[in-house]
Amino acid sequence: MKEVLVGLADYNLKANAALMDLLAKAPGAVLTNDMGSYYKTVRGTLEHIFIAEMSWLRRFNGFFAYPSLAEAWLVTADGEEVKAKASGSAKELFALLRDADRLLVEFAKELDEKDLGERVKYKSLRGEDLQRKYWNTIVHVLNHGTHHRGEISAMLDMQGVANDYSGFNLYTT
Repeated sequence: MKEVLVGLADYNLKANAALMDLLAKAPGAVLTNDMGSYYKTVRGTLEHIFIAEMSWLRRFNGFFAYPSLAEAWLVTADGEEVKAKASGSAKELFALLRDADRLLVEFAKELDEKDLGERVKYKSLRGEDLQRKYWNTIVHVLNHGTHHRGEISAMLDMQGVANDYSGFNLYTT
C-alpha cells in the first residue's frame, strides 16, 4: 500500500507541476475567466487544491509522527496567513502548491505500513466528527487533486488551450 501511496503522491506532484508550467505560459485571462464551475476559475480551483492539501497535511501531522511534517512551515505557520499568501499572485500560488506537493511526497515516503489500516479521527470542515481508515484519508487527498485537475482540463478545453498534462502513465515508469 505504501508503494502505491508514494506513487500517487509523486504523480500528483508531477501532474500539478506540468499544469502550472502550462498555465505560466497561458494568457492571464485563462486563469481568471469565470467558467461557471464550482470554484469559478482555473485559479480558484488551483487555490482550492492547495488549501485542501495544506489542511490535510496539518491533519496528517496530528495522526502519527512525521519529521517532514513536524518541521514544515506549511504545517507550522498560521493557516490563515498561508491562505492569504495563496490568494496573492499566480506565481506565489504556484510556489505554494509546489511546496505542498513536495511535502506530500516526503510524507508518503515516511508512512509506516502498519499505520495505514488504523482508524483515525478528525473533524470535517463543517465540524463533524469523522473516523476513517488512515489510508482512505491519504487516497482521498490524492484523488481530490486528480478530480480538480480534470475539471481544470475541461476549463482549458473550453478556452481553446491545448492541454495533455494529467495522464498517470505520463509520469510513471
